Amino acid sequence: MRHRNSFLFAIPLVVLLAIALIPYIWIVLASFKERVDLITPFPKWIFEPTIVNYAEIFEKGFDTYLLNSIIIGFSSTALTVVVGTLAAYGFSRFKVPAGNHLFFFILATRLGPPVAYALPMYLIFKALGLVNTHFAVVLAHATFNLVLVVWMMRSFFNDVPREVEEAAYLDGCGHFRVFWRIALPMTYPGLITVSIFVLIFSWNELLFSLILTGGETRTLPVMIPSLVLHIGTLWGQVAAASIIQSIPVLVFIFFIQKNLVQGLTFGAVKG
Repeated sequence: MRHRNSFLFAIPLVVLLAIALIPYIWIVLASFKERVDLITPFPKWIFEPTIVNYAEIFEKGFDTYLLNSIIIGFSSTALTVVVGTLAAYGFSRFKVPAGNHLFFFILATRLGPPVAYALPMYLIFKALGLVNTHFAVVLAHATFNLVLVVWMMRSFFNDVPREVEEAAYLDGCGHFRVFWRIALPMTYPGLITVSIFVLIFSWNELLFSLILTGGETRTLPVMIPSLVLHIGTLWGQVAAASIIQSIPVLVFIFFIQKNLVQGLTFGAVKG
């Protein structure tokens, strides 16, 4: 009876998994198809695979776009997590003047659509001479992802017992040492989870990467729209670029999935 109930619960999970994987499987297959096989009226499941789509995107400078995405993605993640974690600890542990209003103001920066900030941000970076640089996109991504880090890490720090930190203060530890030696290790799963979210948002972001970069600084999401030509969309190359773009993040999440689950469930049960 128990086995039968487990099977019934597994059916909807299998169905949802299939629905989620079908688009990705289609993209994988499309990346190995010739253009003739892609534009057929009905999907062609049996075909002669080819790697010409992957070869052509690398001829168009795909390796440069990939390197730019890696530089910008991991740099913005590091900057956002460092600044956001320190700010979150300050909101959680210290009396900040007008702290609740300031915290709400930080959250409010994410209420508006990014396109509303695109032109002002472009004009500011242009005046500073930062347009067409990696640093401009790193700052832009950090600006919008900082809200997520502060909001999530503050809740993680709130779940850390204050008594542990107070004992460290009695032993002569300073504020930063308590933060580095006690609070941060205890919220490590949450920190990993936040880092993953920030990296994914930065890796897939298109708008600011499009308007703040040019030439040798453009990222992978900017490359894919360039494959839409007047003769039609190069679907095979779009699929190949999408597959390669997804691999680094999938590998990264695969190796730290245990920490991701711990971070998502951190503080869920209190005794």
